[in-house]
Amino acid sequence: PSGCGKTTLLRTIAGFEDITQGEIVLYGQNIANLLPNERPVNTVFQQYALFPHMNVTQNVMFGLLRLGQDKTSAKFRVAEVLELVQLTKFADRMPNQLSGGQQQRVALARALAPRLSQAQFQTIKLSYSKTPMEMAKLIKKLSSPTTF
Repeated sequence: PSGCGKTTLLRTIAGFEDITQGEIVLYGQNIANLLPNERPVNTVFQQYALFPHMNVTQNVMFGLLRLGQDKTSAKFRVAEVLELVQLTKFADRMPNQLSGGQQQRVALARALAPRLSQAQFQTIKLSYSKTPMEMAKLIKKLSSPTTF
């Protein structure tokens, strides 16, 4: 329902809003005093916040490189996650060359790339016959507590 605090809660977990009291406990650790970039969460905004000057691959790879992953393993992970969200053939396209749904999948790929383990990728790949809604539920389950 409107006005019940959903967005505020998500912004607080992500570190974009400060809390005045209490704790935010994730994985058994109070993260309330961590900066947003230090929190083990990713956010996919409604306005997908893709970098307009970067292609799909660069958009997905950006976070991996910022987290210190070497370029070779980051390229491999990007290829995996683009296959997962069925955007492999769009890897070199710019955001303005994508539909809204494709942009959403780029944002999802960018959020999932640093979070899913190799085993989780394999489990999801085995589920390609599922509908998009079933796939989203499976990804959500496997990547918990990533917020969608």
